[in-house]
Amino acid sequence: MYAYDIYEPIDRKEGEQFPAIFALHGFAGDETSVAGILEVMMDRYVIIALRGDIDYGPGYAFFHMAAEGEPDEKEIERKTAKLFRFIESVTKEYETIDPKQVFLAGFDQGGVMSVNLMLERGGFFKGAAILSTRYLNSYEKKPKNLLLKDKRIFIGHGVEDHVFLIEEAEKTTRLFRTMCDYVELHTYFTSHDLNAQEEEELELWFDKHTGLLTRS
Repeated sequence: MYAYDIYEPIDRKEGEQFPAIFALHGFAGDETSVAGILEVMMDRYVIIALRGDIDYGPGYAFFHMAAEGEPDEKEIERKTAKLFRFIESVTKEYETIDPKQVFLAGFDQGGVMSVNLMLERGGFFKGAAILSTRYLNSYEKKPKNLLLKDKRIFIGHGVEDHVFLIEEAEKTTRLFRTMCDYVELHTYFTSHDLNAQEEEELELWFDKHTGLLTRS
């Protein structure tokens, strides 16, 4: 279904399980894009870095871009279902993955996919990091997912982002706060990317919500 790289902790013991993060890149990115941000966490997480299945050489995408307006709603629905089947399959395949601690980390297009996965299949995941992502009006058509109440949501966005304005992140935050008790909006003085501060706060957020921070 999707090409991907998987990174498992090198010094793991037989039978040991770890929290897993499915990393979803942005438009024209690839499987190395978000994995590079998570590299410092590879000693204690299983990182599964996906490549979008649409070729936008030299990079890839998870859905087609629209010439104007929002992307095709039906295509995103199909792609979300396909992506979930893939994530579910990989989670079952690798014994190192703790199925109770599966997270998403999506940037740009990957963030759109992460939002859709949480709204439609959120019961499967522990939480999601939604990074520099646009807000789609189609989200509002979906029924509230009652299984999201105890899920963890990290929304990170640059205040100088001119690709997707900070208001997009604020809308996404308000949407999730109608369903989730643990939603955090983090803003940074950067553009359409992640700076060092965001990377550090993201690492702390993952460690906090997997219980790893209390063990260190």
